[in-house]
Amino acid sequence: MRFSWKLGVLAAALLTALACTVRHSDYEGSLRVFNDGTVTMDRLYVTPSESDTWGADQLASYPLRPSDSITLTRLYPGYYDVKARFSDGSTDTVYDVRIHDGGTATLGMQNSGNGAVAVVNDSGLSITGVYLTPANSTTWGPNQADGPIPPGQSLTLTGVEPDVYDLHVVYSTTATATYKGFTVTAGLTYTLHVN
Repeated sequence: MRFSWKLGVLAAALLTALACTVRHSDYEGSLRVFNDGTVTMDRLYVTPSESDTWGADQLASYPLRPSDSITLTRLYPGYYDVKARFSDGSTDTVYDVRIHDGGTATLGMQNSGNGAVAVVNDSGLSITGVYLTPANSTTWGPNQADGPIPPGQSLTLTGVEPDVYDLHVVYSTTATATYKGFTVTAGLTYTLHVN
């Protein structure tokens, strides 16, 4: 009887010792993200689904070209939200990606959400105002030009939602030009040569 008691104590001590050697790193998974888009992915955010913030950019200064991928390791099992931003200003967000213990989840992200509008100044004047608005809007909204756009230069407006747009340009002489009814397509840049 005393022998079985000692054996029980020894077994309990052994189980406690084994439990103490288990590290948090034994409960981790990975996430592999592919750039399935047509332009460079310049930012990537991965955060637990219950978080209120996106946290740090996982790409830092290493953008992903189309078809490239990155594998993020040491993620605790659970659900994550993933947001990618592309060089054309478009974004792709996927919610509730499940990370399993010891496994690798794979996710393709692409710039299919927004387009861009490039305004090329082919006139002999500087452009001081660029106004882009959906064609059904009754106002022009804010000036999109940060400063004068000299002749021969251009301004690219990114993150433009697919729709039909009008563009209003103001020159340094206060002359204006309006371009109506052009379509912005997801993942593409619409180029306007203004003169």
